[in-house]
Amino acid sequence: MAHHSVVWRTYDFRPPRWLPRQRLNSQTLVLVLLSGGWLLLYAWLGAQLWHGGVLAAGRLELMLTAACIVLGIPLALGWWGVVRRWRMRLRPAVWPAMTVPQLLELTPSEFEEYVAQRIFARQGYAVINTPDVQDGGVDIIVTDVHGRQAVVQCKRYRGTVGEATIRDLYGAMMHFEAAMAYLVTTGNISDAARRWAQGKPIGLIDGSRLEELSRAEPALRAGSTT
Repeated sequence: MAHHSVVWRTYDFRPPRWLPRQRLNSQTLVLVLLSGGWLLLYAWLGAQLWHGGVLAAGRLELMLTAACIVLGIPLALGWWGVVRRWRMRLRPAVWPAMTVPQLLELTPSEFEEYVAQRIFARQGYAVINTPDVQDGGVDIIVTDVHGRQAVVQCKRYRGTVGEATIRDLYGAMMHFEAAMAYLVTTGNISDAARRWAQGKPIGLIDGSRLEELSRAEPALRAGSTT
């Protein structure tokens, strides 16, 4: 019964979604261009109505006016989201993005703190670093806005993480009755480990993927207070 409840909850737990860093720049440029066109059209329509009066406006002018009003709503929502993401980007970060060689210079505790803050907390998740001793193979507990949890194990490795580590992590996930588990490492993850994790609520983040996520922009979530 416990196994079934854990699997069921994985459908509601949303893993971190990430956007390429340059996407925010392109989205901002598109919004600027669209907003400029919208303002020009709105100004032209306003001038037409001012000189001719609303009663003298033709069908085309009235249709364009209605279209301007309707299109203004998604533009406003788009700017709301972009401004929130710019605020998040410009906010001083506890941990700047780091490369794998830089991460290998950290202590194990510092690496766990980096993963907790740089990868998960930036997504709006609440994070708790577990004690370094007797943590049951779990280094971080991640909680979403609905109270669902995931467990994270961090491996500051130069080598390759094998299948046995993933099996142990899965057992820890079941013990904590978490919705999902993550393995985050500076090293590589073996093909056998990846095959074993297939079909299970386990996210695998190797060194190259960790660098990508560290540089990426976190996608905003519904219910996030960020």
